[in-house]
Amino acid sequence: MRLDAELDGLQATAQAFRDLEERYDGDGVTYVVGSGVEYGVYLEFGTEDMPPYSWFRPAIREFRANPESFLLDNTGFGSIGDIDTTQELVETVAISLENRMKDNVNAQKSSDRSPGVDPDHPKRDTGTLTASIQAVRIS
Repeated sequence: MRLDAELDGLQATAQAFRDLEERYDGDGVTYVVGSGVEYGVYLEFGTEDMPPYSWFRPAIREFRANPESFLLDNTGFGSIGDIDTTQELVETVAISLENRMKDNVNAQKSSDRSPGVDPDHPKRDTGTLTASIQAVRIS
């Protein structure tokens, strides 16, 4: 299986962060967002016997397409101006990604292409995956 990140739009995303950086002071805050559930990668990328049921990459693509609306749609903030510090901005991005990834997993449950609907695609308890998705501050 080949795992590679889609980098389209990376320059635009980097520029958007540089623009935000001019507005906020840096704290060196770092978060990791993801899941430790072993089958998560198989759902994300599919297998030889199962098509992908992506939950991670769609959240990243949606964030890159419009970071501001992504943050507002996936948190309780009413505007970007409500975010006062870099630390709060980084935390908001991480929490937004966590929330969207969980929504993506839950959307798979009702999809007619989700695991368990077709006899060739075994049922998976995606509740475990949903519960495992976390934004964790590492610095």
